[in-house]
Amino acid sequence: MGNSTDIQPFVNNAQLVQELQDSLDRLEAYAEGAWTDNTVRAYESDWGHFSSWCERHGLKALPARVQTIGLYLGAIAEQYKLATIERRLASISTMHKEHDYDTPTSVAKGPLRKIWRGIVRDKTRRQDKAEPLMVEDLRLIVQHLPRNEHGELTLTSLRDRAILLIGWTGALRRSELVSLTMDDIEVVSGRGINLTIRKSKTDQASEGITKGIPYGNASETCPVTALRTWIKAADINAGPIFRRFYRGESVGKTGITAQYVSIILKEHAERVGLDSEALSAHSLRSGFITQAIRAGKPERRVKEHSGHKSWSTFNGYVKKAATFKENPAEDIGL
Repeated sequence: MGNSTDIQPFVNNAQLVQELQDSLDRLEAYAEGAWTDNTVRAYESDWGHFSSWCERHGLKALPARVQTIGLYLGAIAEQYKLATIERRLASISTMHKEHDYDTPTSVAKGPLRKIWRGIVRDKTRRQDKAEPLMVEDLRLIVQHLPRNEHGELTLTSLRDRAILLIGWTGALRRSELVSLTMDDIEVVSGRGINLTIRKSKTDQASEGITKGIPYGNASETCPVTALRTWIKAADINAGPIFRRFYRGESVGKTGITAQYVSIILKEHAERVGLDSEALSAHSLRSGFITQAIRAGKPERRVKEHSGHKSWSTFNGYVKKAATFKENPAEDIGL
């Protein structure tokens, strides 16, 4: 087990068909994210599982070799969800960093990269697409965000509320959402704001897309109000809008990672009893599209707002959203 060939058998468990976007970001997001009691317990459990596995196989857990991580991934890939595997890698990485060892879990390069891509491809094929987050569930999440002892939303909640409402109303991809800066906001008097998306998946020439975000009907769920409140509370004047926290609620200078959007949504969804496993950052985008189509908004305008270039892709949302429109099975005597 002295070189990368020792873990080669695990590379061939699945053929590679796609890259995992921001895979390393997701691992880092767990390490940098909200350290709730549940998170701490999960990390402790993950490390316990890895160290016990190493002991059974006569391998050293701390510091672990890259080859050991590859063998461990091969051992757990079949029985655990992708999110669990990612969290375990993050836990192993965190333990190494806390003891001043180099992390052996990087999947961005080196021998683990091919193994990770194979696992992701295999898992992705099995997973259903994330469920759309409908407006009633979005309202429920926003209404139950954590508050302080005075009954006011915490600084973290102010940020998360703005992320969820802007992401949903703008039908934004997670990469577009986390890339927003103060320069991308234009106030439209009496109407709301324009957001400039400077680069997106369907805008490879970086020509930019402008999306109008109108005022909402209720102050608590108004995306424009939520964004302004967060910016003022965090005292942001330039640079990234949605930022990381350091040492509690100390606002950093760098933006959150794209994958952290999913973590935020899942954490708050679980708090109100929603199925967090069925949701991801894409649920914000697909939820808005589905809701707008069901509300009878012109499909052409919804497509323009979402930034879809292809009608074939967009029509998938239309078909799913319209399953109960003039449904022939309704009101036929049952």
